[in-house]
Amino acid sequence: MSDDSPSYRAEIWLYPLAEDGSEGAPIRARLGTGAAPQALPASDAEPAGPKPVVILFSDDSTLFFALRMRDVLRNSAEAPPVDLVWYTGENALSFRQMAQLLPEGPAYSLGPKQLSALTGSDTVRAIITSRVYRALGDAIKSVPFRMSAGRPCVISFLGGLDFFPQNGFARRRNCDGVYLFPTSNIEAYREAALEWDDAWQEVGFGHPSFLRPEDPPADLASRRDIFFFTQALSPSTKRGRMHMLQALAAMARANPDHTVWIKLRHLPNENQKHLHLERYHYPGLLEELDNPPPNLKLTACTMDEALATAALGITCTSTAAIDVVRAGIPAMVHLDFVDNYRDPLVEPMRKLFRGSNLITPLGDMLEKRAQAPDPAWVEKMLCPRDLGDRVMQTVAQFETRPFQITEAPR
Repeated sequence: MSDDSPSYRAEIWLYPLAEDGSEGAPIRARLGTGAAPQALPASDAEPAGPKPVVILFSDDSTLFFALRMRDVLRNSAEAPPVDLVWYTGENALSFRQMAQLLPEGPAYSLGPKQLSALTGSDTVRAIITSRVYRALGDAIKSVPFRMSAGRPCVISFLGGLDFFPQNGFARRRNCDGVYLFPTSNIEAYREAALEWDDAWQEVGFGHPSFLRPEDPPADLASRRDIFFFTQALSPSTKRGRMHMLQALAAMARANPDHTVWIKLRHLPNENQKHLHLERYHYPGLLEELDNPPPNLKLTACTMDEALATAALGITCTSTAAIDVVRAGIPAMVHLDFVDNYRDPLVEPMRKLFRGSNLITPLGDMLEKRAQAPDPAWVEKMLCPRDLGDRVMQTVAQFETRPFQITEAPR
Protein backbone atom coordinates (compact mmCIF):
# COMPACT_ATOMS: atom_id res chain seq x y z
CA MET A 1 0.00 0.00 0.00
CA SER A 2 1.44 3.35 -0.98
CA ASP A 3 1.80 6.20 1.46
CA ASP A 4 -0.71 8.22 -0.57
CA SER A 5 -3.40 5.55 -0.29
CA PRO A 6 -6.57 6.79 1.50
CA SER A 7 -7.25 3.32 2.96
CA TYR A 8 -5.82 3.89 6.40
CA ARG A 9 -7.62 3.80 9.74
CA ALA A 10 -6.07 6.84 11.44
CA GLU A 11 -3.10 9.15 11.29
CA ILE A 12 -0.98 10.30 14.23
CA TRP A 13 2.00 12.60 14.58
CA LEU A 14 4.94 11.53 16.71
CA TYR A 15 7.63 13.87 17.99
CA PRO A 16 10.77 11.92 18.89
CA LEU A 17 13.36 13.33 21.26
CA ALA A 18 17.06 13.47 20.42
CA GLU A 19 19.67 12.33 22.94
CA ASP A 20 20.20 15.94 24.06
CA GLY A 21 16.49 16.25 24.84
CA SER A 22 15.63 18.45 21.88
CA GLU A 23 12.60 17.69 19.75
CA GLY A 24 13.32 15.91 16.50
CA ALA A 25 11.55 16.19 13.18
CA PRO A 26 7.91 15.05 13.36
CA ILE A 27 7.02 11.71 11.83
CA ARG A 28 3.67 10.55 10.55
CA ALA A 29 2.20 7.13 11.29
CA ARG A 30 -0.86 5.88 9.48
CA LEU A 31 -2.47 3.17 11.58
CA GLY A 32 -3.77 0.12 9.79
CA THR A 33 -1.44 0.32 6.77
CA GLY A 34 1.38 -1.75 8.16
CA ALA A 35 3.77 0.89 6.84
CA ALA A 36 6.59 2.26 8.97
CA PRO A 37 6.28 5.86 10.19
CA GLN A 38 7.72 8.31 7.69
CA ALA A 39 9.33 11.70 8.21
CA LEU A 40 7.23 14.65 7.13
CA PRO A 41 8.57 17.55 5.08
CA ALA A 42 8.65 20.79 7.02
CA SER A 43 5.67 22.19 5.11
CA ASP A 44 3.58 19.16 6.09
CA ALA A 45 4.62 19.01 9.73
CA GLU A 46 1.26 20.05 11.16
CA PRO A 47 -2.06 18.29 10.50
CA ALA A 48 -4.43 20.27 8.29
CA GLY A 49 -7.91 21.32 9.32
CA PRO A 50 -9.41 21.82 12.78
CA LYS A 51 -8.02 19.87 15.68
CA PRO A 52 -10.10 16.84 16.69
CA VAL A 53 -11.86 16.27 19.97
CA VAL A 54 -10.79 12.93 21.46
CA ILE A 55 -13.29 10.83 23.42
CA LEU A 56 -11.77 7.96 25.42
CA PHE A 57 -13.30 4.54 26.05
CA SER A 58 -12.13 1.23 27.52
CA ASP A 59 -15.22 -0.91 28.23
CA ASP A 60 -18.88 -1.11 27.27
CA SER A 61 -19.97 1.62 29.68
CA THR A 62 -17.38 4.11 28.48
CA LEU A 63 -18.02 3.14 24.85
CA PHE A 64 -21.75 3.84 25.31
CA PHE A 65 -20.76 7.24 26.64
CA ALA A 66 -18.32 7.88 23.80
CA LEU A 67 -20.86 7.06 21.11
CA ARG A 68 -23.52 9.29 22.63
CA MET A 69 -21.01 12.08 23.24
CA ARG A 70 -19.94 11.90 19.61
CA ASP A 71 -23.57 12.26 18.51
CA VAL A 72 -24.04 15.25 20.82
CA LEU A 73 -20.94 16.99 19.42
CA ARG A 74 -21.87 16.24 15.83
CA ASN A 75 -25.25 17.87 16.45
CA SER A 76 -23.67 21.01 17.93
CA ALA A 77 -23.36 24.24 15.98
CA GLU A 78 -19.59 23.83 15.70
CA ALA A 79 -19.71 20.10 14.87
CA PRO A 80 -15.98 19.51 15.55
CA PRO A 81 -14.12 16.48 14.19
CA VAL A 82 -14.28 13.67 16.75
CA ASP A 83 -11.92 10.73 17.33
CA LEU A 84 -13.08 7.81 19.45
CA VAL A 85 -9.88 6.53 21.05
CA TRP A 86 -9.54 3.14 22.72
CA TYR A 87 -7.58 3.28 25.97
CA THR A 88 -6.03 -0.15 26.36
CA GLY A 89 -4.49 0.44 29.78
CA GLU A 90 -7.74 -0.58 31.47
CA ASN A 91 -9.40 -2.54 28.68
CA ALA A 92 -12.48 -4.63 29.43
CA LEU A 93 -14.10 -4.87 26.00
CA SER A 94 -14.87 -8.11 24.22
CA PHE A 95 -14.52 -8.38 20.46
CA ARG A 96 -18.28 -8.98 20.21
CA GLN A 97 -19.02 -5.69 21.90
CA MET A 98 -16.49 -3.77 19.84
CA ALA A 99 -17.82 -5.26 16.60
CA GLN A 100 -21.41 -4.61 17.61
CA LEU A 101 -21.06 -1.08 18.95
CA LEU A 102 -18.14 0.29 16.91
CA PRO A 103 -17.73 -1.90 13.80
CA GLU A 104 -15.56 0.71 12.08
CA GLY A 105 -13.08 0.47 14.96
CA PRO A 106 -11.48 3.27 16.96
CA ALA A 107 -9.52 6.13 15.43
CA TYR A 108 -6.52 4.64 17.24
CA SER A 109 -5.56 3.07 20.56
CA LEU A 110 -3.44 4.37 23.41
CA GLY A 111 -1.60 2.82 26.33
CA PRO A 112 -0.85 4.65 29.60
CA LYS A 113 2.33 6.40 28.39
CA GLN A 114 0.69 7.49 25.15
CA LEU A 115 -2.34 8.83 27.01
CA SER A 116 -0.08 10.79 29.31
CA ALA A 117 1.71 12.27 26.28
CA LEU A 118 -1.60 13.14 24.60
CA THR A 119 -2.51 15.48 27.45
CA GLY A 120 0.35 17.75 26.37
CA SER A 121 -0.22 17.47 22.63
CA ASP A 122 -0.97 20.55 20.54
CA THR A 123 -2.65 18.47 17.81
CA VAL A 124 -5.78 17.68 19.87
CA ARG A 125 -8.26 20.33 20.92
CA ALA A 126 -9.94 18.48 23.79
CA ILE A 127 -9.97 15.14 25.62
CA ILE A 128 -13.38 14.05 26.89
CA THR A 129 -13.87 11.08 29.19
CA SER A 130 -16.40 9.57 31.57
CA ARG A 131 -13.64 7.94 33.60
CA VAL A 132 -10.53 9.66 34.90
CA TYR A 133 -8.01 6.91 34.23
CA ARG A 134 -4.97 6.78 36.46
CA ALA A 135 -2.61 7.72 33.63
CA LEU A 136 -4.79 10.70 32.80
CA GLY A 137 -5.19 11.80 36.40
CA ASP A 138 -1.45 11.57 37.05
CA ALA A 139 -0.65 13.58 33.92
CA ILE A 140 -2.91 16.54 34.74
CA LYS A 141 -2.46 16.88 38.49
CA SER A 142 0.37 19.44 38.60
CA VAL A 143 -0.63 23.10 38.77
CA PRO A 144 2.01 24.25 36.21
CA PHE A 145 0.66 21.69 33.74
CA ARG A 146 -2.90 22.87 34.21
CA MET A 147 -1.82 26.43 33.49
CA SER A 148 0.19 25.52 30.39
CA ALA A 149 -0.92 26.94 27.04
CA GLY A 150 -1.57 25.03 23.84
CA ARG A 151 -2.62 21.74 25.41
CA PRO A 152 -6.00 20.02 25.07
CA CYS A 153 -8.90 20.91 27.33
CA VAL A 154 -9.62 17.89 29.56
CA ILE A 155 -13.33 17.44 30.31
CA SER A 156 -14.77 14.69 32.49
CA PHE A 157 -18.31 13.48 32.95
CA LEU A 158 -19.84 11.09 35.44
CA GLY A 159 -19.91 7.50 34.25
CA GLY A 160 -23.68 7.23 34.59
CA LEU A 161 -26.00 7.06 37.56
CA ASP A 162 -23.53 7.73 40.34
CA PHE A 163 -24.89 6.75 43.73
CA PHE A 164 -21.79 8.00 45.54
CA PRO A 165 -20.63 11.00 43.46
CA GLN A 166 -18.52 12.49 46.24
CA ASN A 167 -16.07 9.63 45.68
CA GLY A 168 -15.46 10.92 42.16
CA PHE A 169 -15.23 14.62 42.98
CA ALA A 170 -11.56 14.44 44.02
CA ARG A 171 -10.65 12.46 40.88
CA ARG A 172 -12.11 15.24 38.75
CA ARG A 173 -10.66 18.21 40.61
CA ASN A 174 -7.79 18.60 38.11
CA CYS A 175 -9.93 18.45 34.98
CA ASP A 176 -10.51 21.67 33.07
CA GLY A 177 -14.21 20.97 32.67
CA VAL A 178 -16.48 18.86 34.88
CA TYR A 179 -20.05 17.99 33.89
CA LEU A 180 -22.33 16.61 36.58
CA PHE A 181 -25.95 15.67 37.25
CA PRO A 182 -28.41 15.96 38.90
CA THR A 183 -28.25 19.66 39.69
CA SER A 184 -27.71 18.90 43.40
CA ASN A 185 -24.33 17.36 42.54
CA ILE A 186 -23.21 20.63 40.96
CA GLU A 187 -23.88 22.49 44.18
CA ALA A 188 -22.07 19.84 46.24
CA TYR A 189 -19.07 19.86 43.88
CA ARG A 190 -18.73 23.63 43.95
CA GLU A 191 -18.71 23.56 47.74
CA ALA A 192 -15.91 20.98 47.73
CA ALA A 193 -14.00 22.94 45.06
CA LEU A 194 -13.86 26.02 47.28
CA GLU A 195 -11.05 24.31 49.21
CA TRP A 196 -9.05 23.52 46.05
CA ASP A 197 -8.84 26.64 43.86
CA ASP A 198 -5.88 25.10 42.00
CA ALA A 199 -6.53 26.52 38.53
CA TRP A 200 -9.24 27.47 36.05
CA GLN A 201 -12.18 25.09 35.90
CA GLU A 202 -15.67 25.16 34.40
CA VAL A 203 -18.48 23.15 36.02
CA GLY A 204 -21.49 22.30 33.85
CA PHE A 205 -24.73 20.33 33.92
CA GLY A 206 -25.37 17.25 31.88
CA HIS A 207 -24.44 13.93 30.34
CA PRO A 208 -24.98 12.68 26.77
CA SER A 209 -27.17 9.82 28.01
CA PHE A 210 -29.19 12.14 30.28
CA LEU A 211 -30.84 14.49 27.80
CA ARG A 212 -34.37 15.83 28.19
CA PRO A 213 -37.00 13.41 26.82
CA GLU A 214 -37.99 13.29 23.19
CA ASP A 215 -41.63 13.05 22.10
CA PRO A 216 -42.99 9.51 22.36
CA PRO A 217 -42.36 7.39 19.26
CA ALA A 218 -45.14 7.67 16.69
CA ASP A 219 -45.70 3.90 16.74
CA LEU A 220 -45.61 3.49 20.54
CA ALA A 221 -49.24 2.33 20.81
CA SER A 222 -48.65 -0.54 18.38
CA ARG A 223 -45.40 -1.78 19.90
CA ARG A 224 -45.35 -5.20 21.56
CA ASP A 225 -41.83 -5.51 23.02
CA ILE A 226 -41.22 -5.19 26.77
CA PHE A 227 -37.57 -4.94 27.79
CA PHE A 228 -36.01 -5.69 31.15
CA PHE A 229 -32.61 -4.01 31.24
CA THR A 230 -30.26 -6.01 33.43
CA GLN A 231 -27.52 -4.61 35.61
CA ALA A 232 -24.34 -6.44 36.62
CA LEU A 233 -24.56 -5.79 40.36
CA SER A 234 -28.26 -5.62 41.12
CA PRO A 235 -30.22 -7.58 42.27
CA SER A 236 -27.22 -8.77 44.21
CA THR A 237 -28.50 -12.21 45.24
CA LYS A 238 -29.65 -15.23 43.29
CA ARG A 239 -33.06 -15.10 45.00
CA GLY A 240 -33.47 -11.48 43.97
CA ARG A 241 -32.70 -12.30 40.35
CA MET A 242 -35.03 -15.30 40.35
CA HIS A 243 -37.74 -12.98 41.70
CA MET A 244 -37.26 -10.73 38.67
CA LEU A 245 -37.31 -13.70 36.29
CA GLN A 246 -40.51 -15.05 37.81
CA ALA A 247 -42.16 -11.62 37.60
CA LEU A 248 -41.12 -11.26 33.96
CA ALA A 249 -42.40 -14.76 33.21
CA ALA A 250 -45.75 -13.82 34.77
CA MET A 251 -45.91 -10.71 32.57
CA ALA A 252 -45.13 -12.80 29.50
CA ARG A 253 -47.85 -15.34 30.31
CA ALA A 254 -50.39 -12.57 30.94
CA ASN A 255 -49.51 -10.86 27.66
CA PRO A 256 -49.08 -13.57 25.02
CA ASP A 257 -49.26 -10.94 22.27
CA HIS A 258 -46.12 -9.28 23.69
CA THR A 259 -42.51 -10.43 23.83
CA VAL A 260 -40.71 -9.87 27.12
CA TRP A 261 -37.00 -9.46 26.44
CA ILE A 262 -34.23 -9.79 29.02
CA LYS A 263 -31.58 -7.48 27.64
CA LEU A 264 -28.12 -8.63 28.73
CA ARG A 265 -25.20 -6.31 29.41
CA HIS A 266 -22.66 -9.13 29.11
CA LEU A 267 -22.72 -12.67 27.87
CA PRO A 268 -21.69 -15.33 30.43
CA ASN A 269 -17.91 -15.37 30.95
CA GLU A 270 -17.55 -12.14 28.96
CA ASN A 271 -15.66 -9.08 30.24
CA GLN A 272 -14.03 -10.72 33.23
CA LYS A 273 -11.90 -7.57 33.71
CA HIS A 274 -14.92 -5.28 33.80
CA LEU A 275 -15.23 -2.85 36.69
CA HIS A 276 -18.55 -4.52 37.59
CA LEU A 277 -18.48 -8.31 37.45
CA GLU A 278 -21.83 -10.09 37.21
CA ARG A 279 -22.77 -13.04 39.38
CA TYR A 280 -25.77 -15.28 38.69
CA HIS A 281 -26.13 -14.43 35.01
CA TYR A 282 -29.63 -14.56 33.57
CA PRO A 283 -29.04 -17.17 30.83
CA GLY A 284 -28.10 -19.69 33.51
CA LEU A 285 -30.97 -18.69 35.78
CA LEU A 286 -33.47 -18.94 32.94
CA GLU A 287 -32.51 -22.60 32.54
CA GLU A 288 -33.55 -23.14 36.19
CA LEU A 289 -36.96 -21.50 35.71
CA ASP A 290 -39.87 -23.97 35.65
CA ASN A 291 -41.74 -23.97 32.36
CA PRO A 292 -40.68 -20.53 31.04
CA PRO A 293 -43.16 -19.05 28.55
CA PRO A 294 -42.04 -19.01 24.91
CA ASN A 295 -42.37 -15.20 24.71
CA LEU A 296 -39.81 -14.65 27.47
CA LYS A 297 -36.53 -14.31 25.61
CA LEU A 298 -32.92 -13.24 25.98
CA THR A 299 -31.19 -10.66 23.80
CA ALA A 300 -27.77 -9.04 23.61
CA CYS A 301 -28.91 -6.30 21.21
CA THR A 302 -27.72 -2.73 21.57
CA MET A 303 -29.60 -0.15 23.61
CA ASP A 304 -30.58 1.75 20.47
CA GLU A 305 -31.97 -1.43 18.91
CA ALA A 306 -34.02 -2.09 22.04
CA LEU A 307 -35.38 1.45 22.19
CA ALA A 308 -36.39 1.25 18.52
CA THR A 309 -39.10 -1.35 19.33
CA ALA A 310 -39.73 -1.03 23.10
CA ALA A 311 -43.25 -0.36 24.35
CA LEU A 312 -42.07 -0.42 27.97
CA GLY A 313 -38.69 -0.49 29.73
CA ILE A 314 -38.13 -2.01 33.17
CA THR A 315 -35.00 -1.96 35.31
CA CYS A 316 -33.86 -2.17 38.90
CA THR A 317 -30.82 0.06 39.44
CA SER A 318 -29.54 0.60 35.91
CA THR A 319 -28.78 3.79 33.98
CA ALA A 320 -31.04 2.22 31.35
CA ALA A 321 -34.00 3.81 33.16
CA ILE A 322 -32.78 7.18 31.94
CA ASP A 323 -32.22 5.89 28.40
CA VAL A 324 -35.86 4.79 28.32
CA VAL A 325 -37.14 8.12 29.67
CA ARG A 326 -34.94 10.05 27.21
CA ALA A 327 -36.47 8.11 24.31
CA GLY A 328 -40.02 9.06 25.38
CA ILE A 329 -40.90 5.44 26.27
CA PRO A 330 -42.75 4.43 29.48
CA ALA A 331 -40.28 3.38 32.16
CA MET A 332 -40.43 1.48 35.43
CA VAL A 333 -37.87 1.24 38.24
CA HIS A 334 -38.65 -1.85 40.35
CA LEU A 335 -36.88 -1.95 43.72
CA ASP A 336 -39.14 -4.26 45.75
CA PHE A 337 -37.45 -7.49 44.73
CA VAL A 338 -36.55 -10.29 47.13
CA ASP A 339 -33.46 -9.57 49.27
CA ASN A 340 -33.49 -5.89 48.29
CA TYR A 341 -32.35 -5.03 51.82
CA ARG A 342 -29.07 -6.80 51.04
CA ASP A 343 -28.48 -4.78 47.89
CA PRO A 344 -26.33 -1.67 48.52
CA LEU A 345 -27.63 0.06 45.38
CA VAL A 346 -31.34 -0.03 46.22
CA GLU A 347 -31.54 2.84 48.69
CA PRO A 348 -29.28 5.18 46.66
CA MET A 349 -31.44 4.40 43.59
CA ARG A 350 -34.58 5.07 45.61
CA LYS A 351 -33.13 8.40 46.73
CA LEU A 352 -32.17 9.47 43.20
CA PHE A 353 -35.59 8.53 41.79
CA ARG A 354 -37.68 9.81 44.68
CA GLY A 355 -40.41 12.02 43.26
CA SER A 356 -39.82 10.77 39.70
CA ASN A 357 -43.09 8.75 39.47
CA LEU A 358 -40.97 5.92 38.03
CA ILE A 359 -40.50 3.72 41.11
CA THR A 360 -43.05 0.97 40.49
CA PRO A 361 -44.34 -1.66 42.96
CA LEU A 362 -44.72 -5.26 41.86
CA GLY A 363 -48.48 -5.14 41.28
CA ASP A 364 -48.26 -2.14 38.96
CA MET A 365 -45.33 -3.69 37.12
CA LEU A 366 -47.24 -6.91 36.47
CA GLU A 367 -50.20 -4.89 35.17
CA LYS A 368 -47.95 -2.64 33.04
CA ARG A 369 -49.23 0.48 34.86
CA ALA A 370 -46.49 2.97 34.08
CA GLN A 371 -46.62 6.66 35.03
CA ALA A 372 -45.20 9.63 33.17
CA PRO A 373 -42.01 11.04 34.76
CA ASP A 374 -42.49 14.07 37.00
CA PRO A 375 -41.51 17.24 35.06
CA ALA A 376 -39.75 18.87 38.04
CA TRP A 377 -37.66 15.75 38.59
CA VAL A 378 -36.80 15.58 34.89
CA GLU A 379 -35.60 19.18 34.94
CA LYS A 380 -33.16 18.45 37.76
CA MET A 381 -31.95 15.09 36.44
CA LEU A 382 -31.83 15.47 32.66
CA CYS A 383 -30.09 18.29 30.84
CA PRO A 384 -31.18 20.44 27.87
CA ARG A 385 -30.30 19.09 24.43
CA ASP A 386 -27.79 21.88 23.75
CA LEU A 387 -25.11 19.90 25.63
CA GLY A 388 -22.77 19.78 22.62
CA ASP A 389 -22.84 23.57 22.27
CA ARG A 390 -22.15 24.03 25.98
CA VAL A 391 -19.23 21.60 25.93
CA MET A 392 -17.63 23.42 23.00
CA GLN A 393 -18.18 26.73 24.84
CA THR A 394 -16.23 25.24 27.75
CA VAL A 395 -13.39 24.39 25.34
CA ALA A 396 -13.41 27.93 23.91
CA GLN A 397 -13.35 29.46 27.39
CA PHE A 398 -10.47 27.18 28.35
CA GLU A 399 -8.47 28.36 25.35
CA THR A 400 -8.85 32.01 26.42
CA ARG A 401 -8.55 31.47 30.19
CA PRO A 402 -6.28 33.84 32.15
CA PHE A 403 -2.74 33.09 33.29
CA GLN A 404 -1.51 30.65 30.68
CA ILE A 405 2.12 29.54 30.68
CA THR A 406 3.87 29.27 27.34
CA GLU A 407 6.97 27.15 26.76
CA ALA A 408 10.22 28.87 27.75
CA PRO A 409 12.56 29.70 24.84
CA ARG A 410 15.34 27.19 24.20
